[in-house]
Amino acid sequence: MAENKEEIKVDLRRSFLGPDEESNYYIDTPNAEAIRGADWQYSKTYTRCLSEGMATSAEMMDILKRRGIIGDDFDRRVEELTIKLNEAIQRLAEAVKSEDKAALALSVSQDRELLFQWNQRLSGPMSNTCEQIADDARLEFLTACIIQNEDGTRVWGHYDDFLTTRDQALSMKARYEVMLFLQGYESDFLDSTPEAMAMREVEADIMKEAAKEIEEKKPVKKVAPKAKAKPRAKRATKKPTKE
Repeated sequence: MAENKEEIKVDLRRSFLGPDEESNYYIDTPNAEAIRGADWQYSKTYTRCLSEGMATSAEMMDILKRRGIIGDDFDRRVEELTIKLNEAIQRLAEAVKSEDKAALALSVSQDRELLFQWNQRLSGPMSNTCEQIADDARLEFLTACIIQNEDGTRVWGHYDDFLTTRDQALSMKARYEVMLFLQGYESDFLDSTPEAMAMREVEADIMKEAAKEIEEKKPVKKVAPKAKAKPRAKRATKKPTKE
């Protein structure tokens, strides 16, 4: 007789914490209907942007080149900043002392920010093209479709509910998490950068040293020697009286 085995359900959905840092939300894999709807939303948004005279990606690139915002100088600066960042990361990887790690982690963070800000000269204007606006609409549609509560119900029943929600903090957080999910990144990918990992190591070393100092400064309790018991005085015994 076959034994009844209890089925163990494994939740394969990706979870993330909401803006309140307490509520859990889940990202489900989009089905074919959600993907078709997102593609339709992309096409509709792209056509509307084009009809309203917004620039395409190719047109924006031409405008930026004509104005001298991008070009050979821009590319050379990107290469310089990238080399500088990689060299700083290499020095950080070779550092041994906590003081050196902390200083180099800060240097890497600053170099990464410089590269990001320089790239904004291109990525900023490109975010206002027909393609990027349409891609944002597709991402929002997918977010409305695949964000769920723990019981599997959708947080937003329809795309319009997502667009009109008053909980902007949750909608922005969900949109960001779905973007990372679709690009194959983990939610905490920023914590995995070399500088972030180095700073965690430095903090761990500082905590270890602090604990060691506290332990060394603890006063040693002296055990008082036990007092010797005093010998008991012998009772005087009465001598029997003669009659």
